[in-house]
Amino acid sequence: MTLRSLSEKTGLSEAFLSRLERGQVSTSIANLIQITGILGINLGELFGSSEDGAQDRGYVVVQAAQRRPPQEVAATGYTYQPLASGWDGQRMDAFILTFPIHNRADVLTAHEGEELIYVLRGEILFQLGDEGIPLQAGDCVYFKSEIPHMGKNVGKVDAEVLMVTSPGRGPGREFGWWKAPAIRRLTGRGQTVQSRR
Repeated sequence: MTLRSLSEKTGLSEAFLSRLERGQVSTSIANLIQITGILGINLGELFGSSEDGAQDRGYVVVQAAQRRPPQEVAATGYTYQPLASGWDGQRMDAFILTFPIHNRADVLTAHEGEELIYVLRGEILFQLGDEGIPLQAGDCVYFKSEIPHMGKNVGKVDAEVLMVTSPGRGPGREFGWWKAPAIRRLTGRGQTVQSRR
């Protein structure tokens, strides 16, 4: 697939996609989910296989020292670190997300699938649609990803969450959620403006 075609389908500029491909910029999980859906691959495949032979064995083990380094999403300041990932047909992707004390932007995201958020450390205000849900270490929320959502650190330390995503329709990726931009920037209570970056 060409960058132009991917740009047309995602609403992301060719220049941005080119820089992303070369590792010169990072992007949000929502954009990565959108891109992988169009390409017909699992989100984890972008990060490569966690372990040789995992596909044949049917499981992956990732020791703490073997984890990939966190990647920052410049627009928001949060970082994500992929956990076990990268085999064909994988139905879930897991990440450690770190929300800094001061998020740089409030960004709502929506896409097909389901997610589980488990707070490991700190406090976040998790927005699902128009509802703000306060969560602290040990709290969990499971939801349909089509509901616009975002997390914001409201504590005094960086907040860390385990995020598990699933596209919801198996390895075929027969869904078309990528046809609309997945990221929306919050402009006020319940109002959003679509973002093209």
